Amino acid sequence: MRRDAQHVLLVLVGGVLVKIVLDGSYLRYVRPWSAVPVLLAGVVLITVAVIALVRDLRARPAAPATENESHGHGHSPDGRAGPTAWLLVLPVLALLLVVPPALGSAALGGSGARAAPAVATPADEPLPPGDAPGLGLLDVVSRTAGDPHGPLTRREITVTGFLVPAARTPPPGTTGLDVARLVISCCAADASAVRVHLADPEGVLGGAGAGGAEGDRWVAIRGRVVAGTGTAADGHVPTLSVIGWSPVATPVPVYEY
Repeated sequence: MRRDAQHVLLVLVGGVLVKIVLDGSYLRYVRPWSAVPVLLAGVVLITVAVIALVRDLRARPAAPATENESHGHGHSPDGRAGPTAWLLVLPVLALLLVVPPALGSAALGGSGARAAPAVATPADEPLPPGDAPGLGLLDVVSRTAGDPHGPLTRREITVTGFLVPAARTPPPGTTGLDVARLVISCCAADASAVRVHLADPEGVLGGAGAGGAEGDRWVAIRGRVVAGTGTAADGHVPTLSVIGWSPVATPVPVYEY
């Protein structure tokens, strides 16, 4: 790869980093606080590449190096990078042309909830005010792990996630569905799933089912946690007795933290 091609490739890599921050798609891969570091990295790459390109254009042609002056490490004697440098083109093309989506139900496999939630919410922490306040699934799992007979069993809440087949054999009288969400600590590479099992005593779920080839099926579900669920015995998957539900658009950000 010629030096000028190297500089152009660095500009492309930096431009892609800037692009995904400006259009918000970086949230498919990392947490919100990463916006500034990713943006700065993109700006630095573009700046370095432009400076190097201008410097090379202004420099006079130098005499070719002798055999004793040249050295390897993946570079040819004329300063060209080895063929492996072209591998940098692959992530650039992926982000420019394909735009990989955020992780969803396809990433769950047979995994259950987190055995030990990374963010432990005390079971006795007051619930948000309002009628059926919205709680994250990780929050629900944390609270029921601390007290499976706590406030969530006596008050209605609203959770949002995508529908997936139940990770375990459904208890008698419940559905074969879980509502799930992916939780990340740093980036999508460390994602893990949290689930809440759905019971439908009123028959309100109707024909609701997990998403298919068309994508994940995101829903907002209102209900009350069944007392005694969400313990180590059931894999920290609490059961929510459904009172009502509605389809919703994919939330932004798509992950919980």
